[in-house]
Amino acid sequence: MCKGAIFSFAFLIFFYGCTTKISYEPSPSSSPPAPTSLSIISNYETLNDERGEETIQEEETQGEAKRPEAVPETPVLVSIPIEPEPPKEHRKLPDLTVTHLSLDQKRRLVATLANIGEAPFSVENGEMSVRMDGKLEKEFYLKSFSAQTLLQPNESMTVTTPLIILGRHEIEARIETSKEMEETNRKNNSLKKVLEGFPVGPDIVLKGLYLAEDLDLSLLLSNKGEVDLRKGATFQIKIFLNGRKVSDFEHFNSEILKAHSGNQYLLGPPYRIEIKGMAQVKAFVLPKLHSDDIRLENNMIERTFIVFPFQIGGQEKDEFSFKFSPSWPKGEYPGEKMMVEVRWEEGGSPLVISFKESGNIKNPPAVSGKSPLRIEFPIEESQRESRWRISISNMMKKKVEGHLIIQH
Repeated sequence: MCKGAIFSFAFLIFFYGCTTKISYEPSPSSSPPAPTSLSIISNYETLNDERGEETIQEEETQGEAKRPEAVPETPVLVSIPIEPEPPKEHRKLPDLTVTHLSLDQKRRLVATLANIGEAPFSVENGEMSVRMDGKLEKEFYLKSFSAQTLLQPNESMTVTTPLIILGRHEIEARIETSKEMEETNRKNNSLKKVLEGFPVGPDIVLKGLYLAEDLDLSLLLSNKGEVDLRKGATFQIKIFLNGRKVSDFEHFNSEILKAHSGNQYLLGPPYRIEIKGMAQVKAFVLPKLHSDDIRLENNMIERTFIVFPFQIGGQEKDEFSFKFSPSWPKGEYPGEKMMVEVRWEEGGSPLVISFKESGNIKNPPAVSGKSPLRIEFPIEESQRESRWRISISNMMKKKVEGHLIIQH
């Protein structure tokens, strides 16, 4: 009886466990209790199903984890050929500029214009305006200064205006062209410069040196100014011979010297200065009052003399050889002349003078005449160290005696 009751009670418990799901949630701090054999047996299929679903979910989850994430697409730059624009046609244009401003001896404004562009410039289409101290003074048509119609590239022209500058002023010359006339650059069409024009007054020039019949030295003065030199002006005069001062005196002007070289004044030292053989002469003329001479840069003269005495028999000739050594530096040739004078007794026979320079095919032509016979011709830079030969021929039977005077 007791065994049967026990058996029945156990059966009821087993039956109740199969029909009722017993769940146990372990506390977070405690580990889950080991399942009893009863729960393992009774829940085998349930656990197996749950594990199966969990395994499938894990595999799906792992599969999704293993599946690579979608990478955003990177834009690809593709070069598309662009058709080049056709090259612009290069237009050749003129380019006018003012390169130099100065004053001439009459204090007139002189401008140098140049075309530094690539095309000719029509002179008829241009004007030049002149401003003095910022104020418009004059306007000139370029065609009035030149007969040429075109100013070619890399070509220049010099314009001497009638505008006279007195005193010190800032001068601006500008080339004006019409709007239709295109240029490479219009910003370089002008030039500013401070110029100083000499005041109005007499301008005494030491024009030359002269040897009298007895070969005494005299000075030749002239007035190139615009005002007559007054009577009674006093000048200090110094003369050097071969580097040695031989004369220093004051000269009182006893007559009026007319303006614009209206007359010349021959001035002799108070005592003789005789020139013989080869001599270098330098002379200075300085005014006592500045108002008697407004320019002093032309008050000095320097000359080299060679004096040859000669005696030539009838129908004979004599030859003289000499060489100049100019004092100017090479490449800075100022422009010089050779002056030859032959003197012999008055009423004598005519003589023939001929010239020959070493290495020069085109020598000055021969000249003939009676005493005094004077010849003047320019000396080129290439002739600065040349040796010259001058021949004097007597075509008559009478003997001739005189001097050959060479001045350079």
